[in-house]
Amino acid sequence: MIRRISAMLIAAASLFSAGVAMAAPAQAYTCTPDNACLYSDSDFTGFVRDDYHSQSSWESINYDGAFNILLYWGENNPRNVTSIDNWDTDTRISVYYNSQWLGPCFKIAAYGYVSNMSYITLSSGKNANDVMASHLFGDNCSGTVYNF
Repeated sequence: MIRRISAMLIAAASLFSAGVAMAAPAQAYTCTPDNACLYSDSDFTGFVRDDYHSQSSWESINYDGAFNILLYWGENNPRNVTSIDNWDTDTRISVYYNSQWLGPCFKIAAYGYVSNMSYITLSSGKNANDVMASHLFGDNCSGTVYNF
């Protein structure tokens, strides 16, 4: 009888500790060195894309591990990229309003970031949040360089 009660207590303790472990908050994502991480929400939250390559169209690529959730769904969609973390220590990232690296743009400093693109106004007068469509590693864009 004592053995049975002890076994039940041990099993209950195991389930409780497993439940606590499952309820723990998720770890913050750390971007890969020399990559750019693009997030669907401000402050580097939501879906993430850890990318080493320039992308001429965000309409054709998914966030990592998110099947059929694209980086760009059309203008002003809340799933579109909202924050970017540049982990490349010596290269800026040019971010463009249109695909194929065209249109109004801004740059993110080498090893810099933009935690919320809603703070950026493009040369066209539009707000950059949820409207950008491509990025290019390099200093190609004539827009402002940001790091905030």
